[in-house]
Amino acid sequence: MNEKDPKKTPEEELQELLEKLKEEDSQDSKNTAIIFGFLLHRNYFVHMILSTFVNFLMSAAVLGIAIGVQYPLVESLDVLSFVLAILLLTLIENFIKILMFRYFMRVMLLSMGTISVLIQILILMFISLYFVEGFSFIGTIQLIVFSVGFTIFRFILSVYLRRWLYLKPIKLFGGKQ
Repeated sequence: MNEKDPKKTPEEELQELLEKLKEEDSQDSKNTAIIFGFLLHRNYFVHMILSTFVNFLMSAAVLGIAIGVQYPLVESLDVLSFVLAILLLTLIENFIKILMFRYFMRVMLLSMGTISVLIQILILMFISLYFVEGFSFIGTIQLIVFSVGFTIFRFILSVYLRRWLYLKPIKLFGGKQ
């Protein structure tokens, strides 16, 4: 029998593929989470360590770039407060993303990361207002600039880290491997 049925519309074919993915997802949700870019490693403890490292690195890079272009994002930055804020961000964000990925996977995929950025902005606002003394943003615009820059840099580093961990060759600009 022919694999492609000429009577089926592309929407029906996509629906069948989604159903197959859902069946595979119920069997192995961690692989799906890695495929869709949430987890950095299959082992959750290793994922948390990698995620914390990436968050520290990217937040320091964003804050450093902002200082370098004479656009400071935070009023006062104490090292201990910075460490505590990024640890809280990592823990809270991972917990919320697990819940969102578990119960609202379709919404997370359709939003293409917008919901993740909004959640991150809310978490950072909550952390800087209520939890960590010495880590406060100058204003809302600076918080948004930090979150967007942080998300873009973290995405780029996470893609390269994930490819390196799973030994997939990395192509630069569509060139040869």
